[in-house]
Amino acid sequence: MALPLSDIRVVEMSQVLAGPFAAMLLADQGAEVIKVESPEGDSARRLAPTLPGTNGLSLGYLAFNRNKRSVVLDITKPQGLEAAYKLFRWADVLIINVRVGARQRRGLAYEELKKVNPKLIYVSLTAWGANGPDADLPGADIAVQPRVGDLTARVPPGTPPTISTHFYHFDMSTAMLIAYSVMLALRQREQSGQGQNIELSLLQTALASQASQMTRLVGSDLAYPVLSAGMIPNYLCGDGRYIYLTMVGGRWDLCCRALGLEHLANDDRFNTPEKRNERAAELYKILSQLFVTRPAAEWEARLKAAGIAATVIKEINEVFDDPQVLANNMIIQFEQPGLGTIKAVNVPFKLGATSTEPWLRRHAPTLGEHTFEVLEELGYTPEEILSMAEAEVLG
Repeated sequence: MALPLSDIRVVEMSQVLAGPFAAMLLADQGAEVIKVESPEGDSARRLAPTLPGTNGLSLGYLAFNRNKRSVVLDITKPQGLEAAYKLFRWADVLIINVRVGARQRRGLAYEELKKVNPKLIYVSLTAWGANGPDADLPGADIAVQPRVGDLTARVPPGTPPTISTHFYHFDMSTAMLIAYSVMLALRQREQSGQGQNIELSLLQTALASQASQMTRLVGSDLAYPVLSAGMIPNYLCGDGRYIYLTMVGGRWDLCCRALGLEHLANDDRFNTPEKRNERAAELYKILSQLFVTRPAAEWEARLKAAGIAATVIKEINEVFDDPQVLANNMIIQFEQPGLGTIKAVNVPFKLGATSTEPWLRRHAPTLGEHTFEVLEELGYTPEEILSMAEAEVLG
């Protein structure tokens, strides 16, 4: 059985994380994705940590660019823009994160492209939204985090804000919304025969990610908390590792039994969630004195056997070998020419009908690896391609 998007053609004119991740999600399901890069290449190729001697294959680039072909075009030159337009006519979907003003100056706005391809699904990705005073400002996930209250929300009130993280949670969420919205637009195109403009921004995704905190009753200062209140979950164990104990979905009496603290189950100080929250510091002292007597893994095993959601707090490097991760095939390996074997996150869902189909078709491309190949497919002759190369249209 063919992969579900094997008849869909995508042009990606985006860089760094959100746009490339979205295009890769489509490519992993069979879409033919052509990544159009400037002569300088996707700036993610230079993200630290970079790998020497590999022609711009940083870990940040490798993570989000498998199953694609790379074409270099200098669209500031007429021949380069003409070639890009041929790709727009060929494509079902365009994912673009060029800044709003630059799109208009270079003829890349939706209003221009729909004239040459009315069926084109144009995915406009910006940092701050297509309108408003900041619409044309540069932006990134780490710039959005302080703007939406994310940095202050992750520390107790009165504490200085924390720093931005490199988990890029708004980039990742935006990519998944792009893939979802493209599916909706493809479905609508089946019904109407027309493409459309889809607008997404990191700022809007950040607000959606904080939907519970962004919900307010007008006139009230009641707000949904971000940080957990009550029982302290982190405990140092006898081997120097920490364990994370949460009572979500668990029962206090079972927890006490697993820990050998049966007498606390009916202790009047701790026998309700409210009391445990009120006496969190006192309870933390009791549990801390216990947990430090044994290794973290031993406590984890005892608590899990009782149905309590406990885990040793891990470093990211340990997650690759997590038995649960391995049992569900959440990590893949592929060979990257000139580099070696790469470990990466697998497709984050499984479609039963095509779960056994070979979806990993291409390694992450080097800059411009497929330029000549794709131009020939668009109808350019070898002489025309050579002329474009000599004019530095192809980098």
